[in-house]
Amino acid sequence: MKVNSKWIWPVCKDGVDQYGEFYQLFEYACQKAELRISADSNYAVYVNGQLAASDQYPDFPHYKVYDVIDLTALCVHGINHLAVRVWYYGISNMSYVVGQAAVRYELWLGDVLACQSDEHVQSRISPSFHNGYQKTITGQLGLSFWRDLLHEDDWMYGKGAGFAASCVVKQDISLYPRPIHKFSIGTFVPATLVRQEENRHFLFDLGRESVGYLQFELVSSSAQKMMVCYGEHIVDGGVRRLIDGRDFSAEYTLKPGQNKDVNPFRRLGLRYLEVFCEEAVSELTIGILPTDYPVKRIEKKFANPLRQKIYDVSVRTLELCMHDHYEDTPWREQALYAMDSRNQMLCGYFAFREYAFPRANLLLMSKDNRPDKLLSICFPNGDPLTIPSFSLHFFTAVYEYTVHSGDLSLVREIYPKLQSIIQAFVDRIENGCLPNWQERQYWNFYEWSDGLSGHLMKETPKCADAALNCLLVIALRHMQTLSDMLEIPAHYDEIAHTVKDTIYRVFYDTEKGSLRNSTLDENRSVLVNALAILCGAVNGNEAACLAEKLSDRENGWTPATLSMVCFQYDALLKVNKDKYRDFILKDIDAKYQKMLEAGATSFWETEEGESDFDRAGSLCHAWSSMPVYYYHLLNA
Repeated sequence: MKVNSKWIWPVCKDGVDQYGEFYQLFEYACQKAELRISADSNYAVYVNGQLAASDQYPDFPHYKVYDVIDLTALCVHGINHLAVRVWYYGISNMSYVVGQAAVRYELWLGDVLACQSDEHVQSRISPSFHNGYQKTITGQLGLSFWRDLLHEDDWMYGKGAGFAASCVVKQDISLYPRPIHKFSIGTFVPATLVRQEENRHFLFDLGRESVGYLQFELVSSSAQKMMVCYGEHIVDGGVRRLIDGRDFSAEYTLKPGQNKDVNPFRRLGLRYLEVFCEEAVSELTIGILPTDYPVKRIEKKFANPLRQKIYDVSVRTLELCMHDHYEDTPWREQALYAMDSRNQMLCGYFAFREYAFPRANLLLMSKDNRPDKLLSICFPNGDPLTIPSFSLHFFTAVYEYTVHSGDLSLVREIYPKLQSIIQAFVDRIENGCLPNWQERQYWNFYEWSDGLSGHLMKETPKCADAALNCLLVIALRHMQTLSDMLEIPAHYDEIAHTVKDTIYRVFYDTEKGSLRNSTLDENRSVLVNALAILCGAVNGNEAACLAEKLSDRENGWTPATLSMVCFQYDALLKVNKDKYRDFILKDIDAKYQKMLEAGATSFWETEEGESDFDRAGSLCHAWSSMPVYYYHLLNA
């Protein structure tokens, strides 16, 4: 931003879950109109009452991003109304780090500054939201909302009450341009009414998994409360709203007569909507404004109809999980995880051949700043919880991005961060082996299966996990390769060699020809034994015999789930691509056909679907899009 705009807020002391409204006039005479804006935590911009843009890029207080928005199409010759509404969360969670309640903007008409945020801007705390409501959807999504249409006025046209001069918020932070495109906001998609009871209780179906902003219109005979619930299935006969402390709903206070609303702050991932009103309403129409990140699909045709369907649904699953950054699931979390996004990036290189989006995600992760030097569980993150193994997957994602894009600028920019992370692991090595973490904030998770899912928020006995050590070797080797690309002297291969030899000595049972899960767990798993091949701990004839066991569905080992089966496939391909190609393709066919036959319009978190994770399983989860990669790799 170029001039003397300031960070402002309607009051001098912010509050939690608070909405600020800002209003200015400007005169327009056919120039290009460009708004530059940044906010904590989210914003929506209106010109002459029409939504122009929303969605603050998820950032950190120390890495603050601004948007550049072209408002030209919404301006009219003469006097125009600029209205900005800002939602300040005020509570850190797994996808937000709390900062100060504030907005900063500049409106440029050509080279002329027409409006700027400063103490002269008229503002107020919004009367049409329940400020301080603090109802949480999930720990990753954060807050829901209660919208009060009784108190909505014509403030966007300068007719609102309670406006006063803004307070200047003192903060000296650098601003960075948004590194990716904004997602588009599409035209209204109405949901189909499935059933209704007494015009007070309604169930609607969008027909397939979808993501977008909630919009509705109805007529109410009186002031009353309405609740809107959303979800991915109706196995229970309606939307499963309350799940183990999660609450997938939003609330409204309706006014008598016509009611219409679009909330551009909370993006919903859903298929079904369930509406509860205190009294009867009429003419109810409800649905979403789709939100889509602008990528172009690379067409791929298959002679096999099943594989065509699996591929197309996999690509759609990827698209549903791309907005500000990669999302694990748009319904339950919308969170950026280092491991999940690695799968998404790899598939995206083949589905879209687009590199700006993965680059921005990797850069955002690198801005994380934990005292222990590991990466947080999500990004941006205000929660102390972390998964150490996911920090190691980050090296794979950076390496693959560099190879597929040919771009060395990212690894050059984040190299100090990569050094810091890998050193945090190296410093913990004891006698050639990396022990687990015992404290509550460290989740020793590797995948969602018995013996590998760790203990969430519980202290853990000290041991050495085979999966963690294998992943460390892989990360060290990627770090060595990246160092070589930058012509930086490094000795990561030497450390990797030492750990690799220790893995074989500590975990490999020569009589059984396989690796145990940990020094405290004698059980065998597909993931651990696949990683042992991939890191080179097991080679030659022993690797070939291990691959035979990996491809035996009756081996009695803990199987790999949809998120981690890629490591099983990669291990088999490393041993003998020609031998195991058909096994992999048929395994994908079987797993994904099952979901399609169950009615999937996007692919699930696990093969169990909605019943998994104590009935909170996601039916749209991006890590399950891996067929995209293997269909290209194996020329399916």
